[in-house]
Amino acid sequence: MKIGIIGAGHIGGTLALLWAKSGHDIVVSSRHPDELESLVKKTGSRCCYGTFEEAAEFGETVLLSIPLVGIVAVSSKIKNFLAKKIVLDAMNPFAERDGEIALDIINRKIASGQASQERFPSAKIVRAFSSIKYSDLQDFSNQTPAIAVPYSTDFSDAKQTAEQLIYDAGFIPFDLGPLNHSKPIDPGGILFGKALSEKQIIELLMH
Repeated sequence: MKIGIIGAGHIGGTLALLWAKSGHDIVVSSRHPDELESLVKKTGSRCCYGTFEEAAEFGETVLLSIPLVGIVAVSSKIKNFLAKKIVLDAMNPFAERDGEIALDIINRKIASGQASQERFPSAKIVRAFSSIKYSDLQDFSNQTPAIAVPYSTDFSDAKQTAEQLIYDAGFIPFDLGPLNHSKPIDPGGILFGKALSEKQIIELLMH
């Protein structure tokens, strides 16, 4: 699969390494793409770096993993490239960091993935990789027992791709249902910041 990564920080950079190892072709991007050379060297020949626009255009599937406050400036550059594509949303609203854009989500009491779907209405948003720490992505990939990565989307045809990329990162997918059911993987949610097995997720959601 061709994957474009918008934001190659902790989460985006770690997933680039894991997905390249699984055989996917990747373009990683950041505000300073020339600073991504060391990451690209680690991933081998399947990864290169580029601008936000180049990553969004390249990807059959696109990962959004920049701080939420940055999406305002970036969205105008990438929006047209995301039309009809599956877009994994790993961005999290933190009021102290992101300000007004996060407060809007918090005050409206909607899930963060719903706000991303509003921002990119022609894309197929999948809320995924938002609740797991990047250090857990590094430490628990392909471990036994397997760690589950919860995801949520309104699009049935996006589920297969999302689940494949979760498997290829070394985890098992856990379907939370539509985006309006994804608040458990937003900041403050019961699953946020935790590395959990499928059984542990079910137990937490049932309480």
